[in-house]
Amino acid sequence: MLSALSVALAMLLGATQATELLDRNLVYRSPFIDIPDFSRDTRAIQARHVQNVKRQTVDSAGFSDEHYPTFYGGDFSNTPFIWSGGINFTHSVASGDPFDSSVLLWTRAVPASTGALPGQDVPICVSFKIFNNQKLTGRPVDSGEAFTSYDVDFTLKVEATGLKADTKYWFQFADCTNPNTVSPVGATRTLPHPDTPASLVNGGEPLTLAVFSCSQFQSGYFNAYGVAAHNTSADVFVHLGDYIYESLGSGAKIGRKVLGRELATLADYRQRLNQYRTDASLRIAHETGPWITVCQCDADVRIRDDHEVADQSWKAGTANSNDTAVGCSFSPSGSCFTDRKLAGVRAYHEWMPIRQVAADDKLRIWRNFQIGKLLDLTMLDTRQYDRDITDLYYNTDISSIADAKTRSLMGAAQEKWFTQTLDESKRRGAVWRIVGQQIVFIQLDELGEFDVDAWDGYRQNRLRILDHLYSNKISNTLILSGDSHANWVSDLSHPNDTTTYDPETGRGAIGVEFAGTAVTSGSPFGNIPIASADERSQQIVSINPDLQWSEGHYRGFFTLTIDPKNVKATYYAMNNISNPNLDSFVSAVFNVQAGANKLKRPVAGGSVKAGALKSNTTA
Repeated sequence: MLSALSVALAMLLGATQATELLDRNLVYRSPFIDIPDFSRDTRAIQARHVQNVKRQTVDSAGFSDEHYPTFYGGDFSNTPFIWSGGINFTHSVASGDPFDSSVLLWTRAVPASTGALPGQDVPICVSFKIFNNQKLTGRPVDSGEAFTSYDVDFTLKVEATGLKADTKYWFQFADCTNPNTVSPVGATRTLPHPDTPASLVNGGEPLTLAVFSCSQFQSGYFNAYGVAAHNTSADVFVHLGDYIYESLGSGAKIGRKVLGRELATLADYRQRLNQYRTDASLRIAHETGPWITVCQCDADVRIRDDHEVADQSWKAGTANSNDTAVGCSFSPSGSCFTDRKLAGVRAYHEWMPIRQVAADDKLRIWRNFQIGKLLDLTMLDTRQYDRDITDLYYNTDISSIADAKTRSLMGAAQEKWFTQTLDESKRRGAVWRIVGQQIVFIQLDELGEFDVDAWDGYRQNRLRILDHLYSNKISNTLILSGDSHANWVSDLSHPNDTTTYDPETGRGAIGVEFAGTAVTSGSPFGNIPIASADERSQQIVSINPDLQWSEGHYRGFFTLTIDPKNVKATYYAMNNISNPNLDSFVSAVFNVQAGANKLKRPVAGGSVKAGALKSNTTA
């Protein structure tokens, strides 16, 4: 006989098949959406369900659960109960990868219990509702229920569908067995339809992207996220990589010690993501708007980094691990490259509101967002997809092969897709082409040193992209970069070509690069006074023709405010990351006019608050 609560729950869910509830939680299929063979032996898992014992759970006889082999082997076809002991929404809510009619919604629903927790075969039922108003009144635009469980670290990721294009929404999750237990409210939005005229995107108002990279927990508080959420009008948050770091650190000066060890297993990566998401500024930024991310998906703290999995990743390994007997033992964790990569990617897809990757295409994450006719936002993978060997610190020959014609940073398939995407963007009449990727694109001579882990180590790949832009007359291309922990703003042209390109006027350029500093990770200039950092910036600017501004002291982020005639880049500097605060200032503002393919002169209006312009120092 069903309990009253069970009957009420059955009425709430109606004839919904439990399989649908599992299917709706996309985490179960991440990151390998169509390969059930990667799941565990579901027959063996199914056999354990009949041994299930009731512990603070609700009779699930009202469900007709069909077999569903999940990525982690979860199969609730025979489970007699769902959890009813209460849940905690431990990490608030988030949203991401918006389309014109849908968006991903995320939360984490952990069983609330001082005693026994549910087994792996006992699902937690979570409902969601999304509204077109902040008070969450009236009929929800979309709603539903989904299961989560131990198998996926109690994370839950659903796709809200049937939404209006270019519209802001608010959403909330709840416990199916107790609707009074609710999550915080999150704000999100959809993108405009690809055919929306540029002048009508975002209701005719400029669209603002907030751009971040490199947030290391032990190095400081993530105040940049809070400033973006509270003090800007950001519509979409873009993260270019190093959302987490796999390395250890005591954070002694500020008390931000990371938990666990250098990351190797699925449990390790889950623990680190869990800890990062406790930062108050990061939480509010996820609650404030949708995120579009790429992971560096690559251990060891270096100035140049890629840390969602391990440091200096390429297609066959990292700086301290690969798939050889020596490589596996060399890793401080004792894990091989592929083991760490799969664990890191699985955890990332559990904890982030990102859409599924192509399982049979090297964990591909590159993708394109058509945001009306205003812009294409193209997110590349310049770290792990099909990248030739990089600087691993112990190999010293990368500089000698950096100019090899066959050497590729992107891999042939991604490079072809990227050039086709640029062509299609021009053909469909998009005004701007904004390219989000992880590493500095221009040739950057840092007083005799070149970072061969960036595009300077793959010069022919960079040349092919520049040649494609020039030969096909593709205008209004802006490249966004992270990774370097410093700010660099440049015109785009062929390296050292001062015949075609004029650094003073910008004549001959084919686009602009905006590279941003880290949220917290340390400066490549070292811990030096502001005046010394600005002096170093002035020296670097003077020897790099394309480079128009350098700044290496402050941690922060930048925004892009985009309209059909102009893009404005505003750089924000954090005064203090040793404690939670919103103490920041605007260090520089740059403009790019449509059709100009260069920074507007005078660059930054001729005055910046930090760093050095090519023409003058700080004002």
